This record gives sequence, structure tokens and C-alpha cells, in this order.
Amino acid sequence: MFQDFAKRKLVDYLNLLEFPENKITFQQLRHSTLPPFIISFFDYYIPKKIPIERTEFEEILRKGLIFNINYIIRPKYSILKFLFGKVETRPVEFIRERLKYFQFYGYYTMQIVDFIELNSLEFVTIYQIELVINEVNKKIYEEINGTGGNDSHRFNLVKLLYYFFHDLGDNNPINLKLPKKILSVYFADKGFIEIKKRVDNFFSDEIFIQEVVELINPETKRSPKAKSDVDVSEEKLKEIIDKAKGYISKESLNKEVEKILPPDEKIPEEIKTVSIKELRQQASNLPDLDKRKLVIDEDIYSDDLLFVSQFNDFISPPPLTDEEKREKLINELFCEETYRKRIIKKLFSKEEKNFKEFLENLLVQNNWSDVTMLLEKYFNDNKIDYYCEEAVKLVDVLQSHFTDNAINENSKAV
Repeated sequence: MFQDFAKRKLVDYLNLLEFPENKITFQQLRHSTLPPFIISFFDYYIPKKIPIERTEFEEILRKGLIFNINYIIRPKYSILKFLFGKVETRPVEFIRERLKYFQFYGYYTMQIVDFIELNSLEFVTIYQIELVINEVNKKIYEEINGTGGNDSHRFNLVKLLYYFFHDLGDNNPINLKLPKKILSVYFADKGFIEIKKRVDNFFSDEIFIQEVVELINPETKRSPKAKSDVDVSEEKLKEIIDKAKGYISKESLNKEVEKILPPDEKIPEEIKTVSIKELRQQASNLPDLDKRKLVIDEDIYSDDLLFVSQFNDFISPPPLTDEEKREKLINELFCEETYRKRIIKKLFSKEEKNFKEFLENLLVQNNWSDVTMLLEKYFNDNKIDYYCEEAVKLVDVLQSHFTDNAINENSKAV
């Protein structure tokens, strides 16, 4: 999976460039439409800005892709490994230079730099950097798990992961999904074991971005859920999960993730929960100057997604057909997967084809009054309760769409 993703990106990026006499200059590279994180990688990887042979360029580009794939999924592991390798102490200047490679998750890199500056350090240990990262993770966990936490914070936690791999499989930009093994490793790297367990126990091997936001929410498991006709008993759910486990072995789930890890390293099955007691013990063992200040910003998130527009748009997509445009609009309007499934089951006899055909007919209507007549006829013909939750949701979404369209048309006319 990741090897195919990296190869495809390698080809995509190479197609954006020209190599006169089989070489490329740094000026051409900086003025290219390559994503900024790739250009930055070259900038730091090759200090002497001389023309690069195409073969050397391709090899560095491949390394840059693999480096960022690993970092996006396992930021803590990648930072510690890249900064320290097999040693425990590094000079500050070495750390500063190496931190420049990390273009994302600014809430880690900025806190490391602040820690160094506030304590006027000349040398840094791996234990100090790990302490800083653990404290940042603790702050993030409190933010998404506390009473003041909201879905916006939870979305921020995973949006970069989803957007970076948006074309890993057959994703569409509206309903992004990822293999749950990626999410499991990501939360394990942060030490969020409770969230990791919820991800591991999720019924599907792929998780939509809306669903992972729900899994991160601590209230998801605690709040009593209203009984509906789409609910299944715990016994039935256990039977489904056990049956699925019979078809998909643990080994097969791990294969793809193993491809991006060093050959001598196993996939982390369980990472200890962040222990505040251990963190305090580590802090007490630091030199007095080092432990004097460890400041974690209140606004924990950086502008990690500033690159996304360039990353997503560097290759112009082919124009959509009319059929693709209609399907895209339906996916945009009904991007909440849970409601979509319930609407299809309750109102369209579990037939997604009927759902799409009906909506395509509605969406070509000129105004909301025409749509209401068609909805009324469909509800009456199929003996659907106008006030059931699924019918109300369907009407609300369509009414909002046509109302917004009418407002836009009026504003253009003015």
C-alpha cells in the first residue's frame, strides 16, 4: 500500500519537472509546483546548491517521500530516531538543523526549540526531547478529552493524517477514510492507548474521518444511545466481529504497515499509557537549568495544513463528467456516513442505487417547491412517515441546498 503510494507520488512529482541535459537546478526546483515539504527536504538535504543529476534527484525524492510518510504516521518515533539515532546526546546546533526537516506537527518542533532557548542549552539528551514530546501529547490529550474539548479539536488532531493520504486508496475528497491500522499506530505513537483500543475494536478495517472523530470523543462510549431500527444487539455485534476476524488474520493486517518500518523493528502492539508520575520523575532527574522551564502553548495546533492546497492541487484533475458531478454533489450533501446509511435503509429499502437515482432527479429541479412535490409523492407512494428521523434529515439537507442556491442566485443578480 505505502510502497505503491510512494511510487505513484514519485511519478506524479517527476512529471511536474523538466531535466535539461538530465539535470535540474535548485532555482528550477524552488520555482516548481512541487509541494513545499518536498522542496524543503531538498534544501536541507543538499547544502551545496549545485545542479543535480536526475538519478540523484530521484533517489533524494524517494527518501523525502519515505521520510514524510513515516513522520506523518509516527511523529514521536521519527523525531527521536532522526535527531539521535543510536546516541543519547546531541549538540544544540545539530538538533536545530535537523528539526528543519520536519515540516508538519509544528506543535512538537516549536516546543522543542522553545525548551532549548528557554533553558539556554548547549547539549540536548534524547530523554529531554522525549519529555517535551510527552508533555505536548499530555496537553493534546487533555484538550480533546476534557470538558472543554470539542469535535473541532478532535478533527484537528487527525486531519493532516487523512489529507496527506487522501489518495492512498479510492478515497473521495468528501468522505476521507484510512485503514484503521494506520490510525492505531498513530495513536500508539502518541500514547493515547484508550483511543487506540477503540480504533482497534472498530468493526471495519477502514475508518471515515467523521467516524474517527467520534471514536476520539470520550463521550461516545459513555452517552446512552437512542434505540433505533439500525441498532444491533451486543451479541449480534460480537458475532459479526468474530466472524470478520476469521477471514482477516492479524498477520495480514500488519503486512502493509511493516513495509514502512525498519526490517529489525516490530509493529508496536501496545505502548504504555503516558504516566504523569514517570514524567515527573524524568523531570526531577534533569539538570536544574533544564527543568526550570518547560512551557507548552495553550494554542497547541500549528498551521500544519497550509501546504494542503498546494499538495492537492499541484496536478490538475481531469474535468468531471456530468454523472461524476452529480455523484460528487450527492456525496457532499450526504457526507455524514451514519445518517446516509440510515436514510438508505429506512427510505430506500437498503438500495443505494434507488437513493442516488431519486436524488439525481430531485437535484435537477429548478426550485424547492418542485422538490417538495416530488418528495411528497415519494413519501405517500411508499407509505413513509413524514416525521421519522430519516425523512426529516433528508428534507433538511435538500432544503438547505436549494435555499443556499437561491440566495446565491439572488446575490449574483444584485
